[in-house]
Amino acid sequence: MFHNQGAHFVNGITLNVRDKATLKHFYQDVLGLNVVNESYSVVHYEIGNLNHFLTLNEVQRGRVPLTSEAGLYHLAIRLPSMTDLADLLLQLSEYTIPVTGGEHDITTSLFVEDPEGNGLEFYVDHPIEDWAFEDGKVVLETKPINVPHLLTYVSDNKWQGIPDESMIGYINIKTINLKQVSTYYKNFFGLESSSIETNHALYLSSNGYHQHIVVNNWYSSIKRIENETTYGLACIDYHYPETTHKQLTGPDGIVFRFNFYKVT
Repeated sequence: MFHNQGAHFVNGITLNVRDKATLKHFYQDVLGLNVVNESYSVVHYEIGNLNHFLTLNEVQRGRVPLTSEAGLYHLAIRLPSMTDLADLLLQLSEYTIPVTGGEHDITTSLFVEDPEGNGLEFYVDHPIEDWAFEDGKVVLETKPINVPHLLTYVSDNKWQGIPDESMIGYINIKTINLKQVSTYYKNFFGLESSSIETNHALYLSSNGYHQHIVVNNWYSSIKRIENETTYGLACIDYHYPETTHKQLTGPDGIVFRFNFYKVT
């Protein structure tokens, strides 16, 4: 429903990285993503088996973006169950990877960074009937995660790699002043406002989901430049079959590629 052929959503991301070998350990050994193919400088992963992809592109002598520059805030990967999330928490703990977490009426989430500082969220959706709404928009208030409760879901098998039903749930993007980008994101992606808009964050979704694209200027104000050689976010793949656009670079410099990956 929220990520089928009739929805509009992110189904791929490319990151420019310094050290592919170090990141391979994290994404393959720790997270257990599925390798699709690999070359000297690129490794291509599938997240689950639903045609959602993450690509690492090693760049020599690349450009380091400013902290205040537009780019990736975090990529949010939806897991099938609370057991998967609990097993992942133990897996990350065994590798001594720092983890934070949060609870919403809509999700339970874990937040980590890969070895080069790219933000990742792993989350599980709560049943729709448990979602809270205000004026027809979903409430995204964050509460501290209840770790003891989450650990009650740990399985005997523990983490066996990314589950097949996993997918990119949404993406949170660092942007420039929202007044400069809000019309662009509202008009070019087939999305509707899904939560209360603030001066610093815009939440957009299709098919009634809580979010497919989030743009924020909590810590950023400068346009992204030189995407091909800048470390971090290089390109976002987006499913929107009704559009005629093949690629867009927004007013914040973020590059979107449309309908590159098929949707099952």
